[in-house]
Amino acid sequence: MAITKKKQPMAASIKELAERINKEMGDEFVVIGSEAKQEIPRVTTGILSYDLATGGGWAANQWNEIIGDESSGKTAICYKAIAANQAEDPEFIAMWVAAEEYVPSYAASFGVDLDRLWVVETNEMETALTVVLKAVEARLVDLVVIDSLPALVTVTEVEKKMDEASVATGAQILSKFFKKSAKAQRRSLTDDDRGCTMIAINQWRDKIGVMYGDPRTTPGGKAKNYYFFIRLELRRDDWLSDGSDISDRVGQVIKCRTIKNKTYRPQQVAQVDFYFADTKGFSAGDFDSIKDMTNVCLALDIIERKGAWYSIGDHRWNGKDAVFAGVREDLGLQAQLRKEAFDILFNEEG
Repeated sequence: MAITKKKQPMAASIKELAERINKEMGDEFVVIGSEAKQEIPRVTTGILSYDLATGGGWAANQWNEIIGDESSGKTAICYKAIAANQAEDPEFIAMWVAAEEYVPSYAASFGVDLDRLWVVETNEMETALTVVLKAVEARLVDLVVIDSLPALVTVTEVEKKMDEASVATGAQILSKFFKKSAKAQRRSLTDDDRGCTMIAINQWRDKIGVMYGDPRTTPGGKAKNYYFFIRLELRRDDWLSDGSDISDRVGQVIKCRTIKNKTYRPQQVAQVDFYFADTKGFSAGDFDSIKDMTNVCLALDIIERKGAWYSIGDHRWNGKDAVFAGVREDLGLQAQLRKEAFDILFNEEG
Protein backbone atom coordinates (compact mmCIF):
# COMPACT_ATOMS: atom_id res chain seq x y z
CA MET A 1 0.00 0.00 0.00
CA ALA A 2 1.42 3.35 -1.10
CA ILE A 3 1.99 5.93 1.59
CA THR A 4 0.61 9.37 0.70
CA LYS A 5 2.47 12.32 2.20
CA LYS A 6 0.50 15.38 3.16
CA LYS A 7 1.95 18.36 1.31
CA GLN A 8 2.14 21.86 2.76
CA PRO A 9 0.41 24.48 0.59
CA MET A 10 2.94 25.59 -2.03
CA ALA A 11 2.25 29.33 -1.66
CA ALA A 12 2.89 29.22 2.09
CA SER A 13 6.11 27.21 1.79
CA ILE A 14 7.52 29.48 -0.92
CA LYS A 15 6.62 32.58 1.08
CA GLU A 16 8.33 31.24 4.17
CA LEU A 17 11.38 30.28 2.14
CA ALA A 18 11.50 33.76 0.55
CA GLU A 19 11.30 35.39 4.00
CA ARG A 20 14.19 33.28 5.28
CA ILE A 21 16.30 34.04 2.21
CA ASN A 22 15.56 37.78 2.40
CA LYS A 23 16.45 37.80 6.09
CA GLU A 24 19.79 36.19 5.30
CA MET A 25 20.63 37.81 1.93
CA GLY A 26 18.92 41.20 2.25
CA ASP A 27 15.55 42.76 1.47
CA GLU A 28 14.06 42.06 -1.97
CA PHE A 29 16.52 39.30 -2.79
CA VAL A 30 13.39 37.28 -3.60
CA VAL A 31 10.12 39.04 -4.53
CA ILE A 32 6.80 37.96 -5.94
CA GLY A 33 6.80 38.65 -9.67
CA SER A 34 3.52 40.57 -9.59
CA GLU A 35 4.88 42.95 -6.92
CA ALA A 36 7.93 43.94 -8.99
CA LYS A 37 7.95 47.03 -11.16
CA GLN A 38 6.43 46.14 -14.48
CA GLU A 39 8.65 48.22 -16.77
CA ILE A 40 12.35 48.91 -17.21
CA PRO A 41 12.87 52.62 -16.41
CA ARG A 42 13.90 54.69 -19.42
CA VAL A 43 15.63 58.03 -19.85
CA THR A 44 15.25 60.13 -22.97
CA THR A 45 17.90 60.17 -25.66
CA GLY A 46 16.88 63.78 -26.30
CA ILE A 47 15.67 62.85 -29.78
CA LEU A 48 12.05 61.78 -30.28
CA SER A 49 12.66 59.36 -33.15
CA TYR A 50 15.51 57.72 -31.20
CA ASP A 51 13.27 57.40 -28.13
CA LEU A 52 10.66 55.65 -30.24
CA ALA A 53 13.23 53.41 -31.97
CA THR A 54 14.65 52.26 -28.61
CA GLY A 55 11.30 51.66 -26.95
CA GLY A 56 11.25 54.80 -24.83
CA GLY A 57 14.89 55.85 -24.55
CA TRP A 58 18.04 54.49 -22.94
CA ALA A 59 17.43 51.67 -20.44
CA ALA A 60 18.11 52.81 -16.88
CA ASN A 61 20.07 50.63 -14.43
CA GLN A 62 21.49 48.83 -17.46
CA TRP A 63 24.47 49.10 -19.76
CA ASN A 64 23.84 50.45 -23.25
CA GLU A 65 26.31 50.63 -26.13
CA ILE A 66 26.76 53.11 -28.99
CA ILE A 67 28.80 51.80 -31.91
CA GLY A 68 29.96 53.61 -35.03
CA ASP A 69 32.78 54.62 -37.30
CA GLU A 70 34.76 57.80 -36.70
CA SER A 71 32.75 61.04 -36.94
CA SER A 72 29.44 59.19 -36.93
CA GLY A 73 28.02 61.26 -34.05
CA LYS A 74 28.61 58.98 -31.05
CA THR A 75 29.83 61.68 -28.67
CA ALA A 76 27.20 64.14 -29.91
CA ILE A 77 24.37 61.70 -29.15
CA CYS A 78 25.69 61.14 -25.60
CA TYR A 79 25.98 64.86 -24.87
CA LYS A 80 22.47 65.36 -26.26
CA ALA A 81 21.12 62.75 -23.82
CA ILE A 82 22.86 64.43 -20.87
CA ALA A 83 21.60 67.91 -21.83
CA ALA A 84 18.01 66.70 -22.39
CA ASN A 85 17.82 64.92 -19.02
CA GLN A 86 19.44 67.83 -17.19
CA ALA A 87 16.79 70.10 -18.73
CA GLU A 88 14.02 67.80 -17.44
CA ASP A 89 15.51 67.28 -13.97
CA PRO A 90 17.40 70.10 -12.17
CA GLU A 91 19.12 67.51 -9.95
CA PHE A 92 20.29 65.24 -12.80
CA ILE A 93 24.04 64.54 -12.53
CA ALA A 94 26.20 62.81 -15.14
CA MET A 95 29.69 61.35 -15.09
CA TRP A 96 31.89 61.45 -18.20
CA VAL A 97 34.83 59.03 -18.28
CA ALA A 98 37.17 60.80 -20.68
CA ALA A 99 39.54 58.17 -22.00
CA GLU A 100 39.59 60.38 -25.09
CA GLU A 101 40.00 64.16 -24.99
CA TYR A 102 37.32 66.10 -23.08
CA VAL A 103 36.59 69.57 -24.49
CA PRO A 104 34.37 71.65 -22.13
CA SER A 105 33.25 74.11 -24.81
CA TYR A 106 32.11 71.26 -27.06
CA ALA A 107 30.06 69.72 -24.25
CA ALA A 108 28.53 73.11 -23.43
CA SER A 109 27.51 73.64 -27.08
CA PHE A 110 24.95 70.85 -26.67
CA GLY A 111 23.41 72.56 -23.66
CA VAL A 112 25.18 70.40 -21.06
CA ASP A 113 25.32 72.05 -17.62
CA LEU A 114 29.01 71.58 -16.82
CA ASP A 115 28.33 72.17 -13.11
CA ARG A 116 26.35 68.92 -13.13
CA LEU A 117 28.89 66.98 -15.19
CA TRP A 118 31.68 65.16 -13.37
CA VAL A 119 34.65 64.34 -15.58
CA VAL A 120 37.03 61.45 -14.89
CA GLU A 121 40.01 62.06 -17.17
CA THR A 122 41.96 58.82 -17.44
CA ASN A 123 42.54 56.12 -20.02
CA GLU A 124 43.73 53.56 -17.46
CA MET A 125 41.12 50.82 -17.71
CA GLU A 126 41.32 49.45 -14.18
CA THR A 127 41.16 52.93 -12.62
CA ALA A 128 38.30 54.15 -14.80
CA LEU A 129 36.16 51.06 -14.30
CA THR A 130 36.73 51.08 -10.53
CA VAL A 131 35.55 54.69 -10.31
CA VAL A 132 32.45 53.84 -12.37
CA LEU A 133 31.57 50.90 -10.10
CA LYS A 134 31.90 53.06 -6.98
CA ALA A 135 29.77 55.89 -8.40
CA VAL A 136 27.01 53.56 -9.62
CA GLU A 137 26.87 51.50 -6.42
CA ALA A 138 26.82 54.63 -4.23
CA ARG A 139 23.92 56.11 -6.25
CA LEU A 140 25.85 59.36 -6.76
CA VAL A 141 25.11 59.94 -10.45
CA ASP A 142 22.17 59.45 -12.82
CA LEU A 143 24.07 58.71 -16.02
CA VAL A 144 27.57 57.45 -16.82
CA VAL A 145 29.27 57.64 -20.21
CA ILE A 146 32.56 55.90 -21.03
CA ASP A 147 34.22 57.63 -23.99
CA SER A 148 35.43 55.24 -25.21
CA LEU A 149 36.09 51.54 -24.55
CA PRO A 150 38.81 51.21 -27.25
CA ALA A 151 40.71 54.16 -25.74
CA LEU A 152 41.10 52.43 -22.36
CA VAL A 153 44.45 50.75 -21.79
CA THR A 154 45.28 48.09 -19.20
CA VAL A 155 48.18 48.18 -16.75
CA THR A 156 49.62 45.11 -18.47
CA GLU A 157 49.69 46.90 -21.83
CA VAL A 158 51.33 49.97 -20.29
CA GLU A 159 54.05 48.04 -18.50
CA LYS A 160 55.07 45.93 -21.48
CA LYS A 161 57.46 47.17 -24.13
CA MET A 162 56.19 48.23 -27.56
CA ASP A 163 57.41 44.98 -29.17
CA GLU A 164 55.85 42.72 -26.51
CA ALA A 165 52.41 41.26 -27.08
CA SER A 166 49.56 41.47 -24.57
CA VAL A 167 46.71 39.36 -25.85
CA ALA A 168 43.10 40.02 -24.77
CA THR A 169 43.95 41.63 -21.43
CA GLY A 170 41.34 44.36 -22.00
CA ALA A 171 38.65 41.82 -22.94
CA GLN A 172 39.31 39.82 -19.77
CA ILE A 173 39.06 42.88 -17.54
CA LEU A 174 35.89 44.13 -19.27
CA SER A 175 34.22 40.74 -18.86
CA LYS A 176 35.03 40.79 -15.14
CA PHE A 177 33.89 44.41 -14.87
CA PHE A 178 30.44 43.78 -16.32
CA LYS A 179 29.95 40.82 -13.99
CA LYS A 180 30.82 43.00 -10.98
CA SER A 181 28.69 45.85 -12.33
CA ALA A 182 25.57 43.68 -12.15
CA LYS A 183 25.59 44.03 -8.36
CA ALA A 184 26.46 47.74 -8.39
CA GLN A 185 23.61 48.64 -10.75
CA ARG A 186 20.98 46.57 -8.92
CA ARG A 187 18.05 48.69 -7.76
CA SER A 188 14.87 48.06 -5.77
CA LEU A 189 12.24 46.04 -7.63
CA THR A 190 9.37 47.47 -5.61
CA ASP A 191 10.30 50.88 -4.18
CA ASP A 192 11.53 54.14 -5.67
CA ASP A 193 15.30 54.09 -5.97
CA ARG A 194 17.76 56.43 -7.65
CA GLY A 195 18.64 54.77 -10.90
CA CYS A 196 21.68 55.13 -13.13
CA THR A 197 21.91 54.76 -16.89
CA MET A 198 25.23 53.57 -18.29
CA ILE A 199 26.42 54.15 -21.86
CA ALA A 200 29.64 52.82 -23.37
CA ILE A 201 30.92 54.29 -26.64
CA ASN A 202 32.58 51.78 -28.95
CA GLN A 203 33.94 51.67 -32.49
CA TRP A 204 33.83 49.26 -35.39
CA ARG A 205 36.93 47.25 -36.29
CA ASP A 206 37.49 44.90 -39.23
CA LYS A 207 37.91 41.20 -38.57
CA ILE A 208 40.95 39.62 -40.16
CA GLY A 209 40.38 37.04 -42.89
CA VAL A 210 36.56 37.11 -42.87
CA MET A 211 35.16 36.12 -46.26
CA TYR A 212 31.45 35.81 -45.43
CA GLY A 213 29.02 37.58 -43.13
CA ASP A 214 29.58 40.86 -41.34
CA PRO A 215 33.35 41.56 -41.30
CA ARG A 216 33.03 44.04 -38.44
CA THR A 217 33.58 43.58 -34.74
CA THR A 218 33.99 45.78 -31.67
CA PRO A 219 37.03 45.91 -29.36
CA GLY A 220 36.69 44.44 -25.88
CA GLY A 221 35.87 40.83 -26.70
CA LYS A 222 32.58 39.06 -27.29
CA ALA A 223 31.56 38.54 -23.65
CA LYS A 224 30.71 42.21 -23.10
CA ASN A 225 27.99 42.13 -25.79
CA TYR A 226 25.78 39.91 -23.63
CA TYR A 227 25.68 42.52 -20.85
CA PHE A 228 24.36 45.36 -23.03
CA PHE A 229 20.62 45.97 -22.82
CA ILE A 230 20.60 48.12 -25.96
CA ARG A 231 23.21 48.18 -28.72
CA LEU A 232 22.79 51.15 -31.04
CA GLU A 233 24.69 51.58 -34.28
CA LEU A 234 25.25 55.11 -35.62
CA ARG A 235 26.39 56.24 -39.04
CA ARG A 236 26.50 59.44 -41.04
CA ASP A 237 23.72 59.19 -43.61
CA ASP A 238 24.25 62.49 -45.43
CA TRP A 239 25.83 65.93 -45.17
CA LEU A 240 23.96 69.15 -44.43
CA SER A 241 25.37 72.05 -46.47
CA ASP A 242 24.86 75.73 -47.10
CA GLY A 243 26.31 75.34 -50.58
CA SER A 244 27.88 72.90 -53.01
CA ASP A 245 31.47 73.04 -51.73
CA ILE A 246 32.95 70.79 -49.03
CA SER A 247 33.70 73.88 -46.96
CA ASP A 248 29.98 74.69 -46.94
CA ARG A 249 29.09 71.62 -44.86
CA VAL A 250 27.42 72.66 -41.61
CA GLY A 251 26.07 69.38 -40.29
CA GLN A 252 25.18 65.79 -40.94
CA VAL A 253 22.25 63.40 -40.76
CA ILE A 254 22.91 60.86 -37.99
CA LYS A 255 21.13 57.58 -38.61
CA CYS A 256 20.70 54.96 -35.90
CA ARG A 257 19.82 51.27 -35.96
CA THR A 258 19.10 49.13 -32.91
CA ILE A 259 21.25 46.03 -33.18
CA LYS A 260 19.95 44.67 -29.86
CA ASN A 261 17.11 45.61 -27.52
CA LYS A 262 16.06 43.20 -24.78
CA THR A 263 12.49 44.43 -24.27
CA TYR A 264 11.61 46.14 -27.55
CA ARG A 265 11.73 45.43 -31.25
CA PRO A 266 15.30 45.32 -32.61
CA GLN A 267 16.38 46.58 -36.03
CA GLN A 268 14.49 49.85 -35.64
CA VAL A 269 15.82 52.80 -37.65
CA ALA A 270 15.68 56.55 -36.98
CA GLN A 271 17.57 59.65 -38.07
CA VAL A 272 18.09 63.25 -37.00
CA ASP A 273 19.79 66.36 -38.40
CA PHE A 274 22.80 67.51 -36.37
CA TYR A 275 24.64 70.81 -36.88
CA PHE A 276 28.35 71.13 -36.05
CA ALA A 277 28.63 74.70 -37.40
CA ASP A 278 26.53 77.85 -37.15
CA THR A 279 24.03 78.31 -39.97
CA LYS A 280 20.69 79.99 -40.56
CA GLY A 281 18.38 79.12 -37.66
CA PHE A 282 20.85 76.75 -35.97
CA SER A 283 23.99 76.95 -33.86
CA ALA A 284 26.83 74.47 -33.53
CA GLY A 285 25.65 71.62 -31.30
CA ASP A 286 21.97 71.91 -32.31
CA PHE A 287 19.73 69.03 -33.36
CA ASP A 288 16.69 69.77 -35.52
CA SER A 289 14.20 68.39 -32.99
CA ILE A 290 11.20 69.96 -34.73
CA LYS A 291 11.96 68.31 -38.07
CA ASP A 292 12.57 65.06 -36.21
CA MET A 293 9.21 65.29 -34.41
CA THR A 294 7.30 66.29 -37.52
CA ASN A 295 8.71 63.44 -39.61
CA VAL A 296 7.76 60.95 -36.88
CA CYS A 297 4.20 62.29 -36.79
CA LEU A 298 3.95 62.14 -40.58
CA ALA A 299 5.11 58.53 -40.56
CA LEU A 300 2.49 57.67 -37.91
CA ASP A 301 -0.25 59.60 -39.78
CA ILE A 302 -0.75 61.88 -36.79
CA ILE A 303 -0.33 64.68 -39.30
CA GLU A 304 -2.49 63.76 -42.27
CA ARG A 305 -1.39 64.32 -45.85
CA LYS A 306 -3.63 64.84 -48.87
CA GLY A 307 -1.58 65.77 -51.90
CA ALA A 308 0.47 68.85 -51.06
CA TRP A 309 -1.71 69.65 -48.03
CA TYR A 310 -0.95 68.59 -44.45
CA SER A 311 -3.29 68.91 -41.48
CA ILE A 312 -3.96 68.07 -37.84
CA GLY A 313 -7.02 69.40 -36.06
CA ASP A 314 -7.49 73.05 -36.99
CA HIS A 315 -3.96 73.34 -38.38
CA ARG A 316 -3.48 73.15 -42.15
CA TRP A 317 -0.35 73.71 -44.24
CA ASN A 318 0.60 73.64 -47.92
CA GLY A 319 3.94 71.88 -48.37
CA LYS A 320 6.28 70.10 -45.97
CA ASP A 321 8.41 73.18 -45.29
CA ALA A 322 5.28 74.97 -44.14
CA VAL A 323 4.60 72.10 -41.73
CA PHE A 324 8.06 72.45 -40.19
CA ALA A 325 7.62 76.22 -39.87
CA GLY A 326 4.15 75.88 -38.33
CA VAL A 327 5.25 73.33 -35.72
CA ARG A 328 8.31 75.43 -34.80
CA GLU A 329 6.07 78.37 -33.92
CA ASP A 330 3.55 76.47 -31.77
CA LEU A 331 4.82 75.07 -28.44
CA GLY A 332 1.41 73.64 -27.58
CA LEU A 333 1.29 71.73 -30.86
CA GLN A 334 4.77 70.36 -30.20
CA ALA A 335 3.67 68.93 -26.84
CA GLN A 336 0.55 67.44 -28.45
CA LEU A 337 2.50 65.77 -31.25
CA ARG A 338 5.07 64.31 -28.87
CA LYS A 339 2.37 62.85 -26.62
CA GLU A 340 0.37 61.37 -29.50
CA ALA A 341 3.48 59.74 -30.97
CA PHE A 342 4.32 58.02 -27.67
CA ASP A 343 0.69 56.99 -27.11
CA ILE A 344 0.41 55.37 -30.52
CA LEU A 345 3.64 53.40 -30.33
CA PHE A 346 3.68 52.29 -26.73
CA ASN A 347 0.01 51.95 -25.85
CA GLU A 348 -0.51 49.58 -28.74
CA GLU A 349 2.53 47.60 -27.58
CA GLY A 350 0.52 46.92 -24.43
